[in-house]
Amino acid sequence: MVADEPAKPAETPQQVANSFLTKAFSGPASAAVFTDAPAAATTALEATRTGMSTSSFQATVAKAEPPPADATSTELTAAVTWTMPSTTTLKYDVKIAMKRVDGAWKVHWDPSLVHPQLTEGASLTYRKALADGALLGRDGKPLVPGAIPDALYKTITGVVDVRGTDGWEVGISAGGAFTALDGKKPEGGEKITVTLDPARQAAAQAAVDALPQGAAIVAIEASTSEVLAVAQNKSLSGTNPFVGRYAPGSTMKIVTAAAVMNAGLAQSGTAVPCPAKATIGTRTISNAGFGHDSLPFHTAFALSCNTTFGELGSKLGPNALPDMAKRFGLGADWTVPGAETNTGKVPPASGDQRVENSFGQGNVVASPFGMALVAATVVSGRTPAPTLLRGKPSQPNDVAAGPPAAVLAPLRAMMREVVTSGTAKQLAGIPGLAGKTGTAEAGGGTEHGWFVGYQNNVAFAVFVENAGSSASALNATAAFLK
Repeated sequence: MVADEPAKPAETPQQVANSFLTKAFSGPASAAVFTDAPAAATTALEATRTGMSTSSFQATVAKAEPPPADATSTELTAAVTWTMPSTTTLKYDVKIAMKRVDGAWKVHWDPSLVHPQLTEGASLTYRKALADGALLGRDGKPLVPGAIPDALYKTITGVVDVRGTDGWEVGISAGGAFTALDGKKPEGGEKITVTLDPARQAAAQAAVDALPQGAAIVAIEASTSEVLAVAQNKSLSGTNPFVGRYAPGSTMKIVTAAAVMNAGLAQSGTAVPCPAKATIGTRTISNAGFGHDSLPFHTAFALSCNTTFGELGSKLGPNALPDMAKRFGLGADWTVPGAETNTGKVPPASGDQRVENSFGQGNVVASPFGMALVAATVVSGRTPAPTLLRGKPSQPNDVAAGPPAAVLAPLRAMMREVVTSGTAKQLAGIPGLAGKTGTAEAGGGTEHGWFVGYQNNVAFAVFVENAGSSASALNATAAFLK
């Protein structure tokens, strides 16, 4: 005969409460069976388990004297600790009402068992407080890697704290409302508007990508000096449009023409010789297969007459070209937040060097950025202040006052004539376009191609490496503007 097993003692209120809390957020359904409302408890516990993500829960029921044998209710207290993903803890106490149901102790379900402030339908929630920073285009939409050249994106994000440091918050979610209980605010995170125009940037990138040679385009809003586009293709060797320095070729005649008119050596309508070939000093200069006994200075500019500009340039003072170039932003220097820049260099010169510099050879060099500033200055008539990040103006280091007002109107008309009847007449169908072509000897028998100009308020420089002529630059200009 087997002896009867002793009856198991009924679980005490504290044991039941401990069982409930132990399983509350590891297995809400199994915890809910210890309550007097399992369905409601399961729903609420599941909601908080989801809301608190990977936070860990721990609760300890305070020791209490057992209730009398005939008691039907009692109340316990538990100390709750949540350890959140931020490693911070949230601590509070909850009251646990216990009721005897059909002879067994049950936790009387109430949302306040999760948190004293919790109500029906609400849940405890942990979430990141995101740093409110972003890199935006001028259209207000986020700029993502790939939307602008990688090197430029890295430079910008290297000097501004767009990301910042996320914070966190824990609180009560009810419907669409959130009531914070604790948290840490995010730190830093700037909203920075990059001045690039997404549509123009895309057009510039497509235009250079269509060329087999290395190519770059920089566009600037003349009225504000904000950079609108900066594009280069993968074939451009070892540099970028902000700093790469090349002989500007005949695009330098924009500066030379201004210096010549300012010095009183010629005005727009002055008759000047344009021989097919000329020896100036010890330098023999020729044009691209044409010559004229005499023609107006504005036409010599439109046809890009090297002999005219070499002769006039030889009569300028040694500092006339450097000084005038700087007044157009070429050879000037700024600290531009978001980009390392180098506009170029126009050193003082005499003799043959000054003759060659006057039509963009010699020891004159310019970056596409620098030549875009020249075009922007023609339009605006004042010293540019190039900007890439709004609210972070460039700081002038070596900058001159804007060009003389007297040279601007004739210079604009001359650049327009280049397009209507000069070396860029293939672009005559583009409304309001003005500019200057350039072909620059690059050594080794190769030549770079340029077109520097503006359409309305958009000034730009197009550069094509080892192009042989300005034709590729003109084609890229047409693609960019259309």
